[in-house]
Amino acid sequence: MPLIDGGEADRAYDPRQGSAPLGRVANARKLLLAAAAIMSGMLMLSSFVTTLLIAPTDYQHNGKASGRAIAFLAHRYFGVVFGSVYDLSTILILGFAGASAIAGLLHLIPRYLPRFGMAPQWAEHSRPLVLVLLAAGVVITLIFGADVEAQSGAYATGVLVLILSAAFAATLALSRERRYLLAFYTGIFSLVFAYTLAENCLERPDGLVIGTVFTLLLMLACAVSRSIRSVELRIPHGYFADVESWRIGPELTGKKVHLVPISSSAAEARRRTKAEIVRHYNVRGPFFFLHVHLLDNRSEFSAPLELSLQKEDNDYVGEVSGAVAVANTIAFVSEHIDPISIFIGLTRRDLMAQAVRYLLFGEGETGLMVYAVLLRYWKWTADDDVRPVIFLKSE
Repeated sequence: MPLIDGGEADRAYDPRQGSAPLGRVANARKLLLAAAAIMSGMLMLSSFVTTLLIAPTDYQHNGKASGRAIAFLAHRYFGVVFGSVYDLSTILILGFAGASAIAGLLHLIPRYLPRFGMAPQWAEHSRPLVLVLLAAGVVITLIFGADVEAQSGAYATGVLVLILSAAFAATLALSRERRYLLAFYTGIFSLVFAYTLAENCLERPDGLVIGTVFTLLLMLACAVSRSIRSVELRIPHGYFADVESWRIGPELTGKKVHLVPISSSAAEARRRTKAEIVRHYNVRGPFFFLHVHLLDNRSEFSAPLELSLQKEDNDYVGEVSGAVAVANTIAFVSEHIDPISIFIGLTRRDLMAQAVRYLLFGEGETGLMVYAVLLRYWKWTADDDVRPVIFLKSE
């Protein structure tokens, strides 16, 4: 489908302007319709022919036609030469099908899993990903002993879950678009595939067990990856919200301010925090109060920042929008302005609960996480760089 040409009308397609490749969509529908018609016809005809021409005993486990019904007929009725050519073509087709599946994974995994932090950064590159997928294929083949029957239960369960999910998603989408007739049509298919999936799981529970194990392993790997990568900066770039902020920006860089992240943007909170710092710490120089607004969608692993700056007497006030995590945002701003010191308050709450809040919602024990993020980043910077002094103060 990515290779489909939509014609001259799609040459000016630009997703940033909200346009759609209508020609490509129309041709993709033709492709899907043709593939569905061909597959449906071949499956029905092959089932009809094999039922009439193959004895039930040959269909049994370890029978002559077990797992190779059409090949069995090719050898019996068209001779050894034709049957061997058919076997070779079947092997090549299955090989191309595997290569197509690998190509699909190489297209999907780098596009989605690293975006949510559920895969390491090397998964964005094709070569290591090919080796990992190849190794997984070899391990699975060895576990099942290259036995088609042993893998058929898991394969059937996976395919039925995939089709059921697609049918259910189509039903929801059509209902929201108020196309109720098509939604009813896809809803009927959802019920049919749900019944088929239930029957398949009851008859061959091994497929459900194997699929569940693979799903849990994948979820565990994604969770571990996200937890490990959570101490990255997770911010591709930042930009100023307006010209005034762009003008003020250079006044903050190069050991000129003390960075003070605050949980409230109220002026009273800034005055109270400044008075507390001046009373307990011997510091000079202006303060840069930073307040972070998080994205509504916390599942995003990284996102650009919008920074708004203003001057308040001798101090500075910054508002950051579009952040995915508070601690990572503070570390990102710190590395770009290079402050004299950083004053961060501790929450006095359970550390494990705060760690979970950080992983799920981007909040939590900010002070310790800022230090962890900066430590990881500093491993990649020069040792002679003068780092800011970090003060963790009780709130």
